[in-house]
Amino acid sequence: MLKLKRFLASFFGPRTLKTALAASLSVFLCRLVPHSLPLLAGTAAVICIQPSITTGLQKGYARAMTTIVAGLFGLAFYYVFGANLVAMAFALVILIPVFKKLGWEEGIVLACLTVIAIMGDDAHNPFYYVLGRVTSTLVGIAVATATNIILLPPRHESTFRQELKNITQSFPDLYVKAVNAYANNKTELATEALKALSEAEAEINCLATELEFLKTGAETRYGIYLEGVDVQALVLYERGVHFLNRVLAKIRDIVLVGQRRWEHKLQTEQGTARPRSAEFELLMQTVSDLAHMLGRLHHSVFSLVAGKDHSLLPEIKQRTEEITALQEKVRLQLKNWQAEHIHGLDIFSLMSTHRIIFDLEEITNALIDLAHRSISFSAAEGEK
Repeated sequence: MLKLKRFLASFFGPRTLKTALAASLSVFLCRLVPHSLPLLAGTAAVICIQPSITTGLQKGYARAMTTIVAGLFGLAFYYVFGANLVAMAFALVILIPVFKKLGWEEGIVLACLTVIAIMGDDAHNPFYYVLGRVTSTLVGIAVATATNIILLPPRHESTFRQELKNITQSFPDLYVKAVNAYANNKTELATEALKALSEAEAEINCLATELEFLKTGAETRYGIYLEGVDVQALVLYERGVHFLNRVLAKIRDIVLVGQRRWEHKLQTEQGTARPRSAEFELLMQTVSDLAHMLGRLHHSVFSLVAGKDHSLLPEIKQRTEEITALQEKVRLQLKNWQAEHIHGLDIFSLMSTHRIIFDLEEITNALIDLAHRSISFSAAEGEK
């Protein structure tokens, strides 16, 4: 049943229904307006129904300006030179560089078609044609914008937060899987971690798409109002997505380093595994504790960002302090392990252990920084 609902939603989503309604209504209204061109109204409506209200308005504005400027331009050339093919070519030679200079590259094709339609046919009244073209375009833009705002308006912040909640449920477990795969030489755990990382990467890409829509809405004042975007929250969301991408790369590095270390051990020890020192076991246990703690802090921080649950603030502060202390403990145990076994250590194992601890250090510092920013944002929200 769930698969059927998703299948139907992919065909009959809100944007599909709004596009059909806006196009039909635009064509209907244009038939009531003298000299209008219903086809252009429907086209403008289809173009302006976008996943973001702001994006739709921007595309509508660009199309309207292109139509008006190109219409007036073609009209001027028509009245001076008439329906003359040489004059039409000259008009296009001038028009294209002008649009490039204005930064309207996307509107060049439409502008050229408008000029060709005006100057390429002497059988119609060019003034009424331009008037109808502009009117039809404006009708399509207005209907599409009204439909997009009134009928199931896109709210990307709520979608973003929901997707962030979903990824937060499973993501913290990756810390533990990656570290345990390294610490215990478990290849099956490494395989599970790599599979989970690929799934997390797809989810983060969805988050990034929603974030882009939010950023588009925040670029203008009317966009902030229409999209319901909190600019300060947007900064925090952006840092959150950046952190997720960064930690994804670090966790993948930990897993791959562990796999290479295990392959190296198989080659060098030829099936005879040497017993691990008590110092290394203690170090790996502390590193595993750090991974568990990072996972719990990750869950708390992103639950705060996604759900705005301010009751998590004391817990985040406490876990941040505990992780800082645990981080220092890892450093001390690493030094102790090296000091006790420096002469007997395999350089590859030594380097790989340093590598995963360095990765965890970077993750820890980035997560603590995000935690502090989340706390500051929540405090600012509470003062409003």
